[in-house]
Amino acid sequence: MNEDNLALTASSYSNFKDKYLEIYISQDNYKEKMINIVEPYLKKNLESGYILGANDLKLYYEKFIVKKPKANIVICHGFGEFTEKYNELIYYFIKENYSVFILEHRGHGRSQRLGMDNYQINVENFDYYVEDFKKFIDEIVIPDSRNKKLLLFAHSMGGCIGTVFLEKYNSYFNAAVLSSPMHEINTGKAPKILANIISKAMRVCGKGNSYLPGQKPYAEKKDFYSRSTSCKERYQYLLEKIKKNDNYHSGGSSALWYIESLKATKELIRRKNISKIMVPILLFQAEYDTHVIPKAQNRFAHHAKDCKVVYMKGSKHESYFERDEIAFSFFNRVLSFYENSI
Repeated sequence: MNEDNLALTASSYSNFKDKYLEIYISQDNYKEKMINIVEPYLKKNLESGYILGANDLKLYYEKFIVKKPKANIVICHGFGEFTEKYNELIYYFIKENYSVFILEHRGHGRSQRLGMDNYQINVENFDYYVEDFKKFIDEIVIPDSRNKKLLLFAHSMGGCIGTVFLEKYNSYFNAAVLSSPMHEINTGKAPKILANIISKAMRVCGKGNSYLPGQKPYAEKKDFYSRSTSCKERYQYLLEKIKKNDNYHSGGSSALWYIESLKATKELIRRKNISKIMVPILLFQAEYDTHVIPKAQNRFAHHAKDCKVVYMKGSKHESYFERDEIAFSFFNRVLSFYENSI
């Protein structure tokens, strides 16, 4: 495991921002730039459709194909997310001449829902996420890959899905970025052992599909508060999209989702499984992450053949959606890693 620390002083950030302002979208007038520059550009390159995942579940995807790609990036999104959350990142990838593919996981966005209501995140078996992802790559990504390399970008829950995929199917990708991967869930104020006991008891009592205590249906947010980012401008841009689209109204998880995720995280940090990954990995770890626990990430990185940990000082869970001084460093590091991997 190699470890790096991405922290910018006020003067170095000023120089960095000036240098990359022509490449990246600043939080200054963020909404205006996204609507007038980024969204029309993405729409021009967008193709979308559906595939049938495990148990014939209908899953929505988008792809952005460039004429002569230098490689292909496949995005594996996080809990409660959807394709438009990645508008900015996809824009940068396309501008750097990568084709981009993204699948909305089962129970998310425009893919078929599985919960007790339209808001709950539920899953019957965590492996279904992985098998859905494989089917997406086999049926949609590879046929449009122009025989170029595949690169993975996986965030949070998607980082768990992506890690399991890399361990199970180690010949697909040539490199991977794991952004705050869910290698261990942070259960917050409730001790992990208590969360485990309660969720398993709920399943035994036939309540596995009910909301885990502390988890709730979607509720419209009005004020800026986020455990995931400290960038008000990026947050507000996304919040407006969520309010306008019922498909983006996601709430908390079921007890079963937690149980299945717990099993997946336990398996993926086993040394014998980590050793199956053959590709270089860049793992981003956020200083103020309250969603996932870094201990498991460190164990994973320690046993992986080629994994560099980048510590994002000052960042909450979503470094790719943070304030400019954090996000710009993140984007720059990701693009440099991909460039060196093809």
